[in-house]
Amino acid sequence: MTNSKEHTYNLDEEKTSRNPIRPLVVLVGRPNVGKSTLFNRLTRSRDALVDPTPGLTRDVRIKNAVVNGHQILIADTGGIEEQDLEEGLSGLVSKASLKAAKSADLIIILFDIRQGLTAQDIEIVETIRPLGKPLMFVANKADTSKDKALIGELYEIGAEEIIPISAEHGRGIDELEDKIINSLKTAPCLSSSDSEILVQPEPEDIIRVAIVGRPNVGKSSLFNALTGEERVVVSDVPGTTRDVVDTIIERPGKLPILLADTAGIRRKSKTKQRIEKFSVLKALEAIKRSHICIVVMDASLGVTDQDKKLIGYTEEFSKACITLYNKWDLVTTPDMVRLRTDELKLSKRFIPYSPHINCSAKTGRKIKSIWPLIDRVYEDYSKKISTGRLNRALQEALNRRTPPISKGHQIKMYYTTQTGTCPPTFLIFANYPDKIPNQYKRFLINHFRNVLEMPNTPIKLIFRERDRRK
Repeated sequence: MTNSKEHTYNLDEEKTSRNPIRPLVVLVGRPNVGKSTLFNRLTRSRDALVDPTPGLTRDVRIKNAVVNGHQILIADTGGIEEQDLEEGLSGLVSKASLKAAKSADLIIILFDIRQGLTAQDIEIVETIRPLGKPLMFVANKADTSKDKALIGELYEIGAEEIIPISAEHGRGIDELEDKIINSLKTAPCLSSSDSEILVQPEPEDIIRVAIVGRPNVGKSSLFNALTGEERVVVSDVPGTTRDVVDTIIERPGKLPILLADTAGIRRKSKTKQRIEKFSVLKALEAIKRSHICIVVMDASLGVTDQDKKLIGYTEEFSKACITLYNKWDLVTTPDMVRLRTDELKLSKRFIPYSPHINCSAKTGRKIKSIWPLIDRVYEDYSKKISTGRLNRALQEALNRRTPPISKGHQIKMYYTTQTGTCPPTFLIFANYPDKIPNQYKRFLINHFRNVLEMPNTPIKLIFRERDRRK
């Protein structure tokens, strides 16, 4: 039985008895041998993108898994030699993959049993062996007995044992898990205590932040600047990040933050390939499950129609929003500053509650200011208001502006109560709830936002009918 959840992990973190991090198992191999499928199988998830296109996994993804009662970490890496990818990207992926391999307690080198031993396979083995890490050789795609018979060729790499599996169909996984745990038993950080809770639930109080934006606006650079680790591949090739990469940021004395870096969201006309469509869907899912969306825009280009669309998604899903101009170091004249400010103001007229920050992931400008801004926004987004204070605010609004008469009916509002947070949701009882004009609803929202001191959050109003006196 295997279970999983996202886990904070620093590839450079020293494993000590004072900080017993779980043992790390790293999956490596050339593109399209099934690393992501095996990752999903071992972690019981579908987080890594899986598709026949070589080079699909470009970032190092790490998840916590429970294998045979032991807590371990599984890392899915990009292919070490990805020559089918865009020019200039493969070296970056190699760097990230090797960094993960150097931190591993066990490295699983994956082969495609049907394709046999390739020059890339040999090069990978020759690259990994000098690291001096425990190695396990696995032949994937052994779906049939005929496939298993092809394993002999792979022994040319000099392995004592090669384990045949089918990650897609689950064949051989139980044996593989047994061998993984047996190999890790010498790892000082392997936990087998029966009294230990095997899967710690994600903290109930955690701030979920999604970094979203068009391709190549600098989302991954911002993510890396915030986390202080080159975890996500950064390149000037648009669309480098195809997956959603989650990292939990622990902060002493403050709520932890789950930070998600998403694939760039393109216009529909440019998302013809199913991989890109899948990536967009995962990015939209990240928006939906977030508390706060940081919409990243390129300050050198200004606000585009696609930026406006993304801002619209945050409003549609009732998410708190921070707009962010990245590459502000490229805005060099007062005229450009005024132009970008005016563009932004126009694009945000429907989300006046959204704060904004100008920064540069490249130079580090204002990066540290993002953390306190996230805290302020989340404080408003999760705010709870007492019923007494809320009803006083409603009465002040009614005194300030009497509800209108609609089709001969005088609208009356009787009382209100808070029914939810994230966003703050208020239920208001009225005699004719379906006749309240949108203009008056907007007035109430703005009034609540000001009087209740929650300037950085959307507010949701629900109107219900109370028995009308005849």
